[in-house]
Formats: sequence, C-alpha cells, structure tokens
Amino acid sequence: YVLRCVSSSWFNSMAAPVPVRERITDVDRRHFDFMQTLQRISEALTEYETKLVKLYCQHLIPKGTAEKLKQAIDVFQKLIELDKIDQENLDFIEEILERIGRQDLIRDVLRPFQPPDREIPENPELQPGTSQEGASPDVTTSSSAYVVVQGVERMIQETLDRLRGNLASLCGMGRSQVKFRGYKKGKSILVHFSIPRENTAVLRHMADHSDPRLVYMGVKSLQIDAERPIEVTQR
Repeated sequence: YVLRCVSSSWFNSMAAPVPVRERITDVDRRHFDFMQTLQRISEALTEYETKLVKLYCQHLIPKGTAEKLKQAIDVFQKLIELDKIDQENLDFIEEILERIGRQDLIRDVLRPFQPPDREIPENPELQPGTSQEGASPDVTTSSSAYVVVQGVERMIQETLDRLRGNLASLCGMGRSQVKFRGYKKGKSILVHFSIPRENTAVLRHMADHSDPRLVYMGVKSLQIDAERPIEVTQR
C-alpha cells in the first residue's frame, strides 16, 4: 500500500503542468471599454435625445420594437445585432450625435475610445475572397472590398479613418457605410472593408482605369469579393 502511494505521488509529480489561462485578456478589456463607452453615451442623453436616437434608427428598427427599447443603450445593442456598429465602426453613432447636437459626447467619449494614435489589432489569417470573419450578415446587400495599400508601415486609427473616409468619398456615400473588417501586414498592408454592393461598380471602374485618386491613396490593388484582383498602375 505504501509503495502504491509513493508510485502514485511520483507519477503525479511528473505530469505536465497545467497551463494557466489569463482570466482577463486584452480582447476582454477592449470589449469592456466598448460597452462602457456606449453606456456613458446612453446615460448622458436626455429622454428627448433618446427619442431622437430612435427616430434616426426607424429605418432599421421597427416602431413596435423601438417602443420597447427604453434607453439608448438598448438601441445600441440592437444596432450591434444589426451590424451597424461594433468596436471598430462607430461612425453611425457619431453621425447621430452630430445631428442631435451632442458633439461634446463625440469629443469626450467617442474620441478617447478611438484615439488617433491607437494601433489597430492585426488579423494575420485574413485571406482575400475566402475569409468570412467579420463579414456582414446581410451578404445580399454588401460586398467585401480588399484593398492593398503601400507606404503604410502600421495601421493606426488616424490612418484607418483617413482611408475609410477617402473610400466613402470616392463612392459618394457616408463613412458609416464603409465597415472596417480587418487588415494584415506584409510588404504592403491588406485592408478588408465591407461596402454596399451598389457602390462597388464605381470602385471597380476606378481600379480598372488606375484612377489617380486611388494612386494618391497608395492603393496597389483592389479585389471585390472573390473576383480577380485589379492591379492599380502607379504613375
């Protein structure tokens, strides 16, 4: 019996150590900060301003559903479910806040969550035309746009905002319609966006003709969904 106990203890001591999982990860903290940002905005809005938020979302949230959403945070949760906002795409909320005259919340709450020098986390597994991670759930009305950009060493918030704003301007749409889905580093940076399908034709045409505006942005190639990549000639 003593021998069995000793043998058991010896084998237990030789067992591989169990890895300790970090309880709170950086991803967790970013999620908490995101939710806290939405909470702070919600709590700062008056009852009348909350009604205005619902008004601006009535094309997305049916009246019967909106009436059950008592606070702005409930509306924001619905917008998350509808893929209108996420941690990297808050332009929709920013535009609403501008329209209801709450630029102070943009300055004091939204901007600190996405400061210009914040480095965007990379998705090294991103593959053009095949990756569905982060894709819009409504694939019938949106397309993936994969843009290869040169002259960018790292993706920070300011760079992403400028690139997204330029794409929105070129396509004649609001910046909130250009959703950032991820990027991957290489000799150049590959950036994945989703945009309304109806706006892909103009981008495709510009890439086909190596439009100077794309060249100025540093775009080397453009790929829509699983189509053939279009090389943009650098003049």
